[in-house]
Amino acid sequence: MMRRVASLAVALLAAAACQPAPVGQSASPSPTVVAAAPSPTPSPTATPPPTPVAASCGQQVSASFLLANDMKCPGDALVVVADGVVVDLGGHTLAGPGMGPQTWPAPQLDSVGVRVEKRRSVVVRNGRTADFSTGVYFEGTTASVIEDLSSERNRYGLYIHNSDGNTIRRATVAANIYGLHLQGSNDNLVQGNDLVRQTYNSPGGYGIYLYASKRNRVIENNIENNINWGIWFSEAGSNLVFHNNVDGNRPQVSDNTEGNLWHDAATKEGNYWGDYPGTDADGDRVGDSPYTILGPADVVDPYPFVEKDGWKKKNRATVDHYQPPVSKPARSVTLVALAGGNVVTARPADRSATTAIVGADQIALGTNERTVFAANGQQVRVSDLSTGQTGLPFHVDVQGIVAANRDGESVVVVGRTGAEQFNIRQGQSEFFAYNSDPQGLAPSYKHNHIFVATPRGIDLLYLNLGGRTPYTIPLDGPAGAMAMNGSGTRIYTVAKGTGTIDIVDTEQYAVIQRIPLGTDATALAVSPDETALYAGTASGVVAIDIRTKTVRQRVPVLGAIADLAISPNGDQIYAALKGLDHGIAVLTAELSMINFVQLDANPVRVLAASY
Repeated sequence: MMRRVASLAVALLAAAACQPAPVGQSASPSPTVVAAAPSPTPSPTATPPPTPVAASCGQQVSASFLLANDMKCPGDALVVVADGVVVDLGGHTLAGPGMGPQTWPAPQLDSVGVRVEKRRSVVVRNGRTADFSTGVYFEGTTASVIEDLSSERNRYGLYIHNSDGNTIRRATVAANIYGLHLQGSNDNLVQGNDLVRQTYNSPGGYGIYLYASKRNRVIENNIENNINWGIWFSEAGSNLVFHNNVDGNRPQVSDNTEGNLWHDAATKEGNYWGDYPGTDADGDRVGDSPYTILGPADVVDPYPFVEKDGWKKKNRATVDHYQPPVSKPARSVTLVALAGGNVVTARPADRSATTAIVGADQIALGTNERTVFAANGQQVRVSDLSTGQTGLPFHVDVQGIVAANRDGESVVVVGRTGAEQFNIRQGQSEFFAYNSDPQGLAPSYKHNHIFVATPRGIDLLYLNLGGRTPYTIPLDGPAGAMAMNGSGTRIYTVAKGTGTIDIVDTEQYAVIQRIPLGTDATALAVSPDETALYAGTASGVVAIDIRTKTVRQRVPVLGAIADLAISPNGDQIYAALKGLDHGIAVLTAELSMINFVQLDANPVRVLAASY
């Protein structure tokens, strides 16, 4: 009888502790979730399982417990307020009110499934979070674990912020806007997770994103079918990535640094990439040629697997075919310029150019580096430089700046009266409402996403859901010349009237660094290896070291620079010059002039095609 009374008292105490804090009560006396008391007569051979405990929305958790119920919450579900806590969801679901409004670049924390801030040795496991602003949020948290958890249909699946030495394992992060996000977080282990099918109605769409995060290990994950990036590293170095299946993402990977290792050095084993083009002639399940990582030149996975989970099937040592990259032979270049209302072409060694298309006011180069889009008013023609064939013009309803979208089959025109995308393969166009004064375009790797330089900053123009501009990236001045790096992680933009170049992170949507020039640039171009930025100014061409953000060389030229282009190998710079001697100056990467291509009129645009 006494034992039954004692058990009833413990149960009543636990139930009382699980009530949410009353509105207006201070945080310190708030009730907390506590573990059910153990039986006074435990089995001598086994510890009894913990008694499940019911919890309520907004519960502050200060002791380990096993959840007894599903929860549907208008805000936070559980908030951990002590170290060493195990939050076992017992297979239950924490459901929120929806993902909330877009707050990027700030985290969206209107509702969080499990919130852990400034804690140590916390474990969150064995359950599901869905329809929150953020499924699980770690901030300032160390030596903690997220495991055996599903996080779905949130704006952020898992957000790890300024948190070091944690482990995320066996989690399923699916159908969120943002998948697994690590920001300012070091020495974490991301292992055995499914980071799949992230969707898109805002920035995001990636499986895993690391920003300013170092020494993390990303291993044995499935990173598949995310609408944008599978893996995206930005200012994130010294990370180790191997034994991952990366497939069906668009694109698979971007990395704007050179300090990450994409294989296990001990076993010479890398990752499986669904678009790997190489072969495995020796049958060791590892490709005989490296997989190129989108970003600075020569960053590769040197030992890519040729099938999913290849490391599990591998029964022999890797045959090491890897050779350090050698200098690539120079690719043949055709210069394409817009001058005097016509499109003209020339080789870099030519003395003059020839007319290719009569009548044009805008030109753009396709992603295949050989297709030229030439617009004349509301008529656009497509010319294939490799065959010399120019198709019949097609009509667009918008007159403005022309750019090739990264889907490889569409041209985009953005003007003051709207935006239009025309699919040249399907012959279909789509109009989008847009009202601004575009100064330049940078199509993003993100699905249907265009960056537009304007006097108010850089607009994010979404070519979906009828087109919209949910955010404008503020700059230090009106946007002028603009250039994007090859990995799509950075935009370099002239802030007019400031003498500086603003560096914008294309996921942070913010100016993260600045390069002082002392004068406004009229043109910008990024080298293919993303190590150099070239600026055209009133006094000449400036070469800038991207790593140090410092000017390394200034060279005067005769004439005003209208535009810049770079050869595919980065060994030549092409400066379109206006003035008495109008033409294209051909310079080496060290800015020594080697030729001048004379034009009949002032150029306003120059492109470097290759095929």
